Amino acid sequence: MSDTPSDRCGVLLLNKQSILVCSFLMLAAAGYHIKSSIAQASMVQAGVGVCLAVGSDSVDASVANVNVETGPNFHRQVQIGGAEFIMGTSNGYPEELAAHKASVESFAIDIHEVTNRQFAAFVEETGYVTTAERTPDPENYPDIPAELLVPGSASFIALDDRPKGQWRDWWKFIEGANWQQPKGPGSNIEGLDNHPVVHVSYLDAVAYATWAGRALPTEAQWEFAAQASAQLKQANTWQGFFPLQDKALDGFDGIAPVGCYKPDSNGLFDMKGNVWELVTDAFQPNVNDSTLAHMRVIKGGSFLCADNFCKRDRPQARQGQEEDFSTDHVGFRTVALPDTRAANNTH
Repeated sequence: MSDTPSDRCGVLLLNKQSILVCSFLMLAAAGYHIKSSIAQASMVQAGVGVCLAVGSDSVDASVANVNVETGPNFHRQVQIGGAEFIMGTSNGYPEELAAHKASVESFAIDIHEVTNRQFAAFVEETGYVTTAERTPDPENYPDIPAELLVPGSASFIALDDRPKGQWRDWWKFIEGANWQQPKGPGSNIEGLDNHPVVHVSYLDAVAYATWAGRALPTEAQWEFAAQASAQLKQANTWQGFFPLQDKALDGFDGIAPVGCYKPDSNGLFDMKGNVWELVTDAFQPNVNDSTLAHMRVIKGGSFLCADNFCKRDRPQARQGQEEDFSTDHVGFRTVALPDTRAANNTH
């Protein structure tokens, strides 16, 4: 039985070729124009850009910015003690297998994901241009039609904005989408300073971390730090039957600002749900397989994780993401370099 464009496009492991080709197929098949229905939408949502609940152990959507610092090193971090632990699982998705011993030394990690405000400071000082804002080099993508190689990024598309009858086609490559225009031309991040920055690739995250005198966490660091989050009952995930209805029972339909949910016992916010987070490790389908070229691990799940789909809002969950590709459900946080841990420890 041959599969349809919809069957091929409802994927979790995202890459540039599959998203671009699927977008092209569905546009051609349905005569559907993303920019006409999506790009004109404003991203300004009243009351959703303020939950930076730094230092708070309660969830309050009315909390204003608390102790917002300035400068390149304005990350608030907590120190995580080193230890040996069991990484992965023997009862999960194939890429999470198998449970094995791992160890980490003490490290300091950001209490929340890097925000639009923080990333904007980096761009303002350096003039950095993200991968989503650049035109891809055709030599690097010989299997993608040249007409599809345009600046942009992948976005989750709500049910009402999908082609008629193509309810499974929830990912689209949007020309012109980037961290400053998350839904494409005509959208913006006004009022979303405290939202995690998205539409950034692994290469962008590394550039930011280098500028800030930090690094991305290793997968072992991230998973060890996230173990405390497994006990949290509430996080920004999908409530309802994915991908048809998000009831938004957690208070948010889509990405939430950082710090809107109770932190874990380490003092870390949003280690489950909200946005996937990039780490340094190259992606392996499992510990016995070879790494995939140009793929990096993402951790933690996102606002798209539902009971019936993508139950990956867990510490052991992992997926692969191309180094030079971005989406609207992947962000990152940083760890301090060894010689800066003491200066940045606020635990």
